[in-house]
Amino acid sequence: MDDRVDAVVIGAGVVGLACAYELCRRLETVVVLERDVGPGREISSRNSGVVHAGIYYPKDSLKTELCIEGKKLLYDWCEAHDVPHQRTGKLIVATSAEDETRLRRIARHAAEVGAGALRMLSRAEARELEPEVRCELALHSPTSGVVDVHELIASFAREVKEADGAIVYQTHLESIERIAGGWLVRTSDTMGRQAELQTARVVNAAGLSAIEVARRSGLAEHEIPWRLYPCKGSYFALGAGAPPTRNSLIYPLPEGGGLGVHITADISGARRAGPDAEFVDTIDYTVDESRIERFAEAVGRYLPAIRPEHLTPDYSGIRPKLVGPEGGFADFVLSNPSTQPGVAHLVGIESPGLTASLAIGARVSDMIG
Repeated sequence: MDDRVDAVVIGAGVVGLACAYELCRRLETVVVLERDVGPGREISSRNSGVVHAGIYYPKDSLKTELCIEGKKLLYDWCEAHDVPHQRTGKLIVATSAEDETRLRRIARHAAEVGAGALRMLSRAEARELEPEVRCELALHSPTSGVVDVHELIASFAREVKEADGAIVYQTHLESIERIAGGWLVRTSDTMGRQAELQTARVVNAAGLSAIEVARRSGLAEHEIPWRLYPCKGSYFALGAGAPPTRNSLIYPLPEGGGLGVHITADISGARRAGPDAEFVDTIDYTVDESRIERFAEAVGRYLPAIRPEHLTPDYSGIRPKLVGPEGGFADFVLSNPSTQPGVAHLVGIESPGLTASLAIGARVSDMIG
């Protein structure tokens, strides 16, 4: 690594790499620091790979704005870089009269914020799309889809490198110190070797560790109003004997701090149910097999032929939520503190962060570039 660079990005997930790519378009020397052995090993690769339409979030929120903007950018990127993806469409289903009222409210909101073409479907119309689904009413979002997350991450990393950016793995951040003209970033690698980088710009895209990085940057405690609540989501694979579904994503109404246990099919056609929402104190990606009954019950509300024996443990992810079990909405944090010129802290970047990644990258680049 050169000891003087234009920008340092901490974290090589999809958002950190998207920020690095945008900065590479404006600057000559950009370095990404990643503590793991490769890119996107934590939050980015442990989700359902869904491209969201921006249906649920408040009108003036960053989540809505950047999701809607990011969806178009992401589909365009996938086309240009041969990243496997599919506009599968998405069904949000109401299984009771109370759910119908909520779903109509969601539909009105989605139309108001500009979340793309949407169509309310009767029970019969929903069953034409998904014959095994039981619902009273469904909302169809044709612009929702799925992307091959691993190929997307690889394409971001490849473009950063082709723009002469550097991605340095197995490297931990030790500290960020204010110096004349910018910042001194100290690191150590897994061999214990230490290094220093002088830079005018720093992007904290450290995911679950974003607040710790903010502290290591010298940001005062009163300037760190955020708290992260790690929330584990488990996924169970649907076996060959599970009731058939077609290409749509199938979602219940949002609940419990997430979008509910839904059914997805990835690019290869592998189907899974998840995630749930379990607030945790430790990072543990083990999938608890005892949750199968709970998953089967949740999915059975809209896919009644599902049985526990159709499900097998698959994988889990942990998202950095800004609100705990009590629930409520919390927006993305893209903070450029007045006391830290050239520094951007990205906190609480969970869903729809994957969809919004390129839009976030452009926004952060505008902030500090």
